[in-house]
Amino acid sequence: MSNEVIRLSSVTYAIRAQKVLEQKGIRSYVKRVADQNNGCGYGLEIQGDVHTASRLISESGIRIVG
Repeated sequence: MSNEVIRLSSVTYAIRAQKVLEQKGIRSYVKRVADQNNGCGYGLEIQGDVHTASRLISESGIRIVG
Protein backbone atom coordinates (compact mmCIF):
# COMPACT_ATOMS: atom_id res chain seq x y z
CA MET A 1 0.00 0.00 0.00
CA SER A 2 1.55 3.32 -1.05
CA ASN A 3 1.51 6.53 0.93
CA GLU A 4 -0.79 9.21 -0.47
CA VAL A 5 -1.22 12.85 0.51
CA ILE A 6 -4.51 14.51 1.41
CA ARG A 7 -4.31 18.30 0.94
CA LEU A 8 -5.80 20.60 3.56
CA SER A 9 -6.13 24.38 3.70
CA SER A 10 -3.78 25.04 6.63
CA VAL A 11 -1.35 23.49 9.04
CA THR A 12 -4.01 23.86 11.77
CA TYR A 13 -6.48 21.71 9.83
CA ALA A 14 -3.73 19.22 9.01
CA ILE A 15 -2.95 18.79 12.72
CA ARG A 16 -6.66 18.48 13.60
CA ALA A 17 -7.15 15.87 10.87
CA GLN A 18 -4.06 14.00 12.06
CA LYS A 19 -5.59 13.74 15.55
CA VAL A 20 -8.88 12.43 14.09
CA LEU A 21 -7.02 9.72 12.19
CA GLU A 22 -4.80 8.87 15.15
CA GLN A 23 -7.92 8.12 17.23
CA LYS A 24 -8.94 5.58 14.57
CA GLY A 25 -5.50 3.97 14.40
CA ILE A 26 -4.43 5.50 11.07
CA ARG A 27 -0.91 6.90 10.93
CA SER A 28 -0.32 10.15 9.12
CA TYR A 29 2.36 12.81 8.89
CA VAL A 30 1.91 16.55 8.35
CA LYS A 31 3.72 17.67 5.19
CA ARG A 32 4.22 20.88 3.29
CA VAL A 33 3.05 20.47 -0.27
CA ALA A 34 3.68 22.75 -3.23
CA ASP A 35 0.73 24.09 -5.19
CA GLN A 36 1.24 25.71 -8.58
CA ASN A 37 -1.69 28.09 -8.05
CA ASN A 38 -1.49 29.00 -4.37
CA GLY A 39 2.16 28.53 -3.40
CA CYS A 40 2.67 26.17 -0.48
CA GLY A 41 -0.02 24.36 1.42
CA TYR A 42 -0.22 21.55 3.91
CA GLY A 43 -1.39 18.01 3.81
CA LEU A 44 -1.28 14.66 5.49
CA GLU A 45 0.73 11.76 4.16
CA ILE A 46 -1.45 8.78 4.92
CA GLN A 47 -0.10 5.34 5.76
CA GLY A 48 -3.03 3.10 5.00
CA ASP A 49 -6.35 3.40 3.23
CA VAL A 50 -6.60 6.95 1.90
CA HIS A 51 -10.33 6.56 1.11
CA THR A 52 -11.15 5.69 4.72
CA ALA A 53 -8.91 8.51 5.95
CA SER A 54 -10.62 11.02 3.62
CA ARG A 55 -14.05 9.91 4.80
CA LEU A 56 -13.10 10.23 8.48
CA ILE A 57 -11.61 13.69 7.94
CA SER A 58 -14.68 14.89 6.02
CA GLU A 59 -17.06 13.45 8.61
CA SER A 60 -15.22 15.39 11.32
CA GLY A 61 -16.03 18.66 9.50
CA ILE A 62 -12.58 19.34 8.05
CA ARG A 63 -12.65 20.37 4.38
CA ILE A 64 -10.26 18.53 2.08
CA VAL A 65 -8.69 20.71 -0.61
CA GLY A 66 -7.30 17.92 -2.75
